[in-house]
Amino acid sequence: MAITGMTGAVYVSDVNEPLKPFTEVATECVDPLERKHFRIADDEYKYWPLDPAVAQIRVWTKEDEDPWEEYEGAYTVIPVDGCVIFEEAIPAGVEVGFWGNALTLIQAGGFFNWSLDLDGEDADATTFKSGGWKEFVRTLKGWSGSAEAYWGDTQFFDSLGKTVVVKLFVDAGPAQDCLEGFAIINGDGIENPVDGLVQESVEFTGTGPLYLRL
Repeated sequence: MAITGMTGAVYVSDVNEPLKPFTEVATECVDPLERKHFRIADDEYKYWPLDPAVAQIRVWTKEDEDPWEEYEGAYTVIPVDGCVIFEEAIPAGVEVGFWGNALTLIQAGGFFNWSLDLDGEDADATTFKSGGWKEFVRTLKGWSGSAEAYWGDTQFFDSLGKTVVVKLFVDAGPAQDCLEGFAIINGDGIENPVDGLVQESVEFTGTGPLYLRL
């Protein structure tokens, strides 16, 4: 399945200051009814390293004037957009705070006419109980894409082989709705037409989930 759009952006880690430690950073509840999905409130710390050992994300909670206590329940860390999804609902009136390391990201460039392909791999799970019908189990999911850009510097070329954050906008208006995730830039072609601007064709492959931000 292919998804297309007009504009996008690529962000890379600042080599001079790759990580920013943070403590007691406030969060906001994304789903007020269920109270399981919490996001870091400060945009400066909303992208975390993919490697849990580097990110060192820890979740703390407190109620009223009580001191912070490390949360001992189960939760899933979402490194894009700085989110944690709890297995159990957080009671109303309980504050949630995050500790850890965030990536220092700078925009490497923008592009247009992007195309995104979502794919999956299924393993054959047919048995004698399948009644003669083939059965499959989804084992792998992935995504990849390509885009065009006007060539102006070597940012995309310098990003070849690196893990970056790709943000693909599906709404050019104030809402800034987008698809985003970590990806590896694995292709960069340069074309110099006789009667036009120099353009680049950029190819990337996702590493980890792709998230829809509305």
